[in-house]
Amino acid sequence: MTAPACSAAIDFGGTVTDVVLRREGQDDVLLARPAIGAPTPAAVRGLLAAAGAVPGSVPELIAVTGGRSAALPEEIDGIPVDRVAEPTAIAAGGLETGARTPSVVVSMGTGTAIVVATGPGEPRQLVGSGIGGGTLLGLARLLLGTTDVAEIGELSSRGRPSGCDLTVGDLLGGGIGPVPAEATASHFARVGRAAEALPSREDMAAALTNLVSQAILRLAFEAAIGNAARSIVLLGHLLDVPGFRESIERVPRLDRSFLRIAEAPGFAVARGALAVALARAGAPQ
Repeated sequence: MTAPACSAAIDFGGTVTDVVLRREGQDDVLLARPAIGAPTPAAVRGLLAAAGAVPGSVPELIAVTGGRSAALPEEIDGIPVDRVAEPTAIAAGGLETGARTPSVVVSMGTGTAIVVATGPGEPRQLVGSGIGGGTLLGLARLLLGTTDVAEIGELSSRGRPSGCDLTVGDLLGGGIGPVPAEATASHFARVGRAAEALPSREDMAAALTNLVSQAILRLAFEAAIGNAARSIVLLGHLLDVPGFRESIERVPRLDRSFLRIAEAPGFAVARGALAVALARAGAPQ
């Protein structure tokens, strides 16, 4: 089969629905919309139209993944619908970065999913975490009074995690072995000390971003060690939150050659689903 002149993928996430529309010889069109609880053919039509799939430019293949996408029919308006399992889409999205295999691929959505990708074929699903973008937004509403991602990021960029967290230096007077003094020893533990002043909104935002990012990264590194992985790849819209990548940089002994971040990371799972669907259809990618 030749590659379709137009194809599309939709990732039905718990917080965001992501659409990738691909036309031959053009850059991918990327569209993010609020989550859809129960995907329907009508919802698919609406999302594709919003991305620019108009008469004369209708996809010849649609890949869907995430959420309840498995309930969609095999065809919509005569267009084949390939229902790609989410772990498979995550792995394919990670391997599109050119990461060395075996690779631990981490999808940071509403929660966090981690798979081991070794190449074409089904990945091994390792573990999940209830900490993810949903955690960031939920705790931001409680602590900061907002769920606006731009505002959370702006506050975080002006804050200090150590305004809420205790560092290794706070507890030990300095670093220990390879762990520097500024590394986090306990998230939000400073706030639990009655003698400490309550933190500013900026420091709370920075500490919250720090908590979510480092909890995910530590789990990813444990997975990488346990599976002799040669790389870690990060996907997901959390990486678009201002300040989030900076908080990742604060992980002690971070090896940048080992850690990759997908291009347009929020759309990497949808792109992975599309790559799998095209491969199944026998189309060159």
